[in-house]
Amino acid sequence: NQTKKFKISNPGDCILQNQYGFSNGKPCILVKMNKIVGFIPKPGYLLEDEHAFKSAKCRSKSNAIAIHCYGEYPVDADNIKNITYISENDHDNNCGSLETKWFPYEGKKERQDVYQAPYIWVQFNEVKPNVLINVMCRIFGGNINFDRKSSRALTRFQIYIKDIPKNISSSKIGEI
Repeated sequence: NQTKKFKISNPGDCILQNQYGFSNGKPCILVKMNKIVGFIPKPGYLLEDEHAFKSAKCRSKSNAIAIHCYGEYPVDADNIKNITYISENDHDNNCGSLETKWFPYEGKKERQDVYQAPYIWVQFNEVKPNVLINVMCRIFGGNINFDRKSSRALTRFQIYIKDIPKNISSSKIGEI
């Protein structure tokens, strides 16, 4: 499972030539799990996560775990309207997925880390400009314990998109 290189077959706008969406105000953020030697995630979710999983509208997959990102606080959620999750073989508007075939991480071989961790692209398509937005992404799995206080099974980051100025006709420049 670790000799084959992980690759997203259709990354959409999330490519270098497109500056990973940043140039057009639709940034792509790479999200992955930390490497944990020997850990094999189980698809599904824990009973205490059922409400959050269903609220996120993630699809249950028998061969993958789900990742969902959202505004961490209500004001942040109001400033993010449309997210695309780009996983290995599909695009989804609710959740991304990591197939379990890429696990476990088995550590370094002959002092070299040859393991390519699976990841998803999370593209923020409608972000309110000129506002710092707190984002939290969490992972769901049948053996993954989410804990907000200890930051287990989650990652946090901030997004700030400058307003892209509209084209101004040259005759209007300098006029008030």
